[in-house]
Amino acid sequence: MGKGAIFNRMLAIGVGLIGGSVCLAAKKKGLVGHVLGYSRKLETAHEALGLGIVDECIAGPGDSNLRNVDAVVLSIPVRQYKQVLTRFLPVLPPNCLIFDAGSTKSDVALMLNDLEQQFPGLKSRFVLVHPIAGGESHGPSAAVADLFEGRNCVLCPLPQTNAAGLKKVENFWAGIGAKLSTMNAMDHDEMFGAVSHLPHLLAFSYVSSVLAHPKGAEFMKEGGAGYRDFTRIAASSPEMWADIFQNNSEALLSMLSGFESNIASLRTAIESNDRATLERILGQASEYRSHWKHN
Repeated sequence: MGKGAIFNRMLAIGVGLIGGSVCLAAKKKGLVGHVLGYSRKLETAHEALGLGIVDECIAGPGDSNLRNVDAVVLSIPVRQYKQVLTRFLPVLPPNCLIFDAGSTKSDVALMLNDLEQQFPGLKSRFVLVHPIAGGESHGPSAAVADLFEGRNCVLCPLPQTNAAGLKKVENFWAGIGAKLSTMNAMDHDEMFGAVSHLPHLLAFSYVSSVLAHPKGAEFMKEGGAGYRDFTRIAASSPEMWADIFQNNSEALLSMLSGFESNIASLRTAIESNDRATLERILGQASEYRSHWKHN
């Protein structure tokens, strides 16, 4: 293990945009000694190996090289966590740290409650993490080593989380350039339901609704900068975002109700030619957005 390494052997379960970028960043910064990669599609793991994202790819939990793994990063849809962990935990060292990169946290905490009965002590060595980074592209070829530089990263430690393990995970994410903050899982899901999950839902919905128009595809050929900026995130992974919408349904539906109410107010103002209401609603949004600074 190198002088500045935090982990000797790290297993990346999921080697796409996020998982692959974690591996590249950790290797670039010298935070890991050796990186193993796993994907449910073996060809994806082999692609990651060819791109230098991982040093070795494994076919599954039967691989003997898992015996000395001291860290696991989960970068797969959250709904796959339980099945994957149930397969891998029996063969992983009992003291290896596990951290994820998922966009929802309350559901992960509940899942860990269930698995704790089968794997005692799991909650003490599992750190819930959400790096606020990504893009509309996915797969190993989309991974970049500087994806997390200067980007926010939220940790949601459980009451049972081991302090020493948490510190290692904090040092790891700080080491690849992320800016750390901490909050509980419920607050996290409410916040990101508003600032991430709802915007993605609206982008997907907008593109679908225009495509449903008989001339929708023709209309969108003429889309300019506003269309490009608003629809960019609609190119994101449908599988991942369907999972997120279901996993954080309570917070998302609450925000969606507020959005529908606001849209109804705008519709009424347009129908009734109510210029004052239109300018008030648009002005509030414009004033805030023009002064907003991204962290």
